[in-house]
Amino acid sequence: MALKAITLTTGIFPPDIGGPASFIPLLAQKLYEKGIDVEVITLADDTKSILNYPYKVTRIPRYVKKPWRDFSVIKAIFVAAKKSDLIFSNTLAFESAIAAKLSGKKLIQKVVGDIAWERAYSSERFLGTLDEYQKAPLSLVSKLTNVYRNRGVFGSSLIITPSMYLKKIVQGWGFSKDKIEVVYNAVPLKKSTEIIPKETFRIISVGRLIPHKGFEGIIKALAKLDFTFEYIVIGEGFLKEKLLHLAQELGIKIKFLGVLSQSQVAIWLRSSDVFILNSSYEGLPHVVLEAMMNDCPIIASAVGGTVELVRDEDNGLLFHYNDIEMLVDKIYTIKNDCLLRKKLQDNATLFARTFSSVEEMVDHYIEIFEKEL
Repeated sequence: MALKAITLTTGIFPPDIGGPASFIPLLAQKLYEKGIDVEVITLADDTKSILNYPYKVTRIPRYVKKPWRDFSVIKAIFVAAKKSDLIFSNTLAFESAIAAKLSGKKLIQKVVGDIAWERAYSSERFLGTLDEYQKAPLSLVSKLTNVYRNRGVFGSSLIITPSMYLKKIVQGWGFSKDKIEVVYNAVPLKKSTEIIPKETFRIISVGRLIPHKGFEGIIKALAKLDFTFEYIVIGEGFLKEKLLHLAQELGIKIKFLGVLSQSQVAIWLRSSDVFILNSSYEGLPHVVLEAMMNDCPIIASAVGGTVELVRDEDNGLLFHYNDIEMLVDKIYTIKNDCLLRKKLQDNATLFARTFSSVEEMVDHYIEIFEKEL
């Protein structure tokens, strides 16, 4: 059956940053261009955004307290779903599952992480990695959050993950592997021709300022360097003040640039000497592909879907998450080994160009959607 109309749900959408905030507008635009009626349901800090799209975007105020916000989200999804062939969720899974049940429409969900682990980690109920969380004895609150997570997952007729790593995680929750499809993310990558001048070695990181992104570990590693450098951070999050305080304690100057457009991020990556990612978990990090395309050598923690992109000493360097001494050693390697740095840049650019095309990815999604109708 041909797909004619679809409801897309996401917790973040431009001007927010993050994987879903990049992916959903891209998918929505491509579906719209193929003549498919699209409506996006999302949370937003600003419900009167000046950004305009050719498809409908319904924004629910993020500041509304639960459970009232949940009711508003479910109602919006239900109303949109009644006019759609199916619902595709890229977060807001719990609300989407309820709306799917009420509307009688199928739900396909993209799982980009474990919301139960992320909440436990952010609240410091559990300080281990995502992999450790799957097998650890948990508090009652975490067990209840797992139930909440699973309600969204098992309310789906099919799950899509952006990496083999995440497929294994979802299988571990008891979801049938035969109902899980892996579709690697493709992002429209452009190599910046603009370069921002620098007077010293420039180190850059991009991401939300939240615990599992590991910014504290990066700052501690930078404090051990014995050469002059500048550290650029692109992104926002509730840890900003804590990171500033830690940096001041250790004598590290950080330039926080906040949220930037994709083109601006590309310029900064193109103008930097090394990109560092110290996450304890990643589904499939878009920013790694962006750094590859813009000749910015990569040092990344060997976790999750990152290792499906970065091959150690081939197109980037890998280290153990939060291993400060190992990270320091990798930074010195990038700085001092010119031949290796050039090899990493060349191989990374080639990999990014051939990894996945946006058109092929969208066609794959449509094929999956239509099989479920």
